[in-house]
Amino acid sequence: MQTFRTKILGVTAAAMLAFAPAANAQNMDELQLMQTFLNIMTDYFEIIRSTHDIASDPEKAAIMQMQKIQEVYEERGEKARSIAVMQEVLDTSKNPTIRNAAYIMMGDTLKETGRADEALQYLRRGLEENISAAN
Repeated sequence: MQTFRTKILGVTAAAMLAFAPAANAQNMDELQLMQTFLNIMTDYFEIIRSTHDIASDPEKAAIMQMQKIQEVYEERGEKARSIAVMQEVLDTSKNPTIRNAAYIMMGDTLKETGRADEALQYLRRGLEENISAAN
């Protein structure tokens, strides 16, 4: 589904190409540059829309924040420190979507830090919660 901005940018690009003067190398380069700019702007508006969608949904925002926390710890060489954050989420959140993300992230982090047995325990606990909720 195209947004209004995407349609406007597309129509603008089509009009520029349709009414372009006789093609020569310089004009074609300019048109190609304009098309590239329009593509970048379309992508930019899509990023803004996606960011708004995530920021306005508490579940999506919480999961994104958990991922960013994990990412920062990983960049600092302290990925194992994100385990405490995921544990805090599991201790405090009752939201199944957020809990699922925490279990998965916890499992990945434990596995990547050499704690595969603990990773399996958390992943199984998450699975048990999901099966219980589905019944």
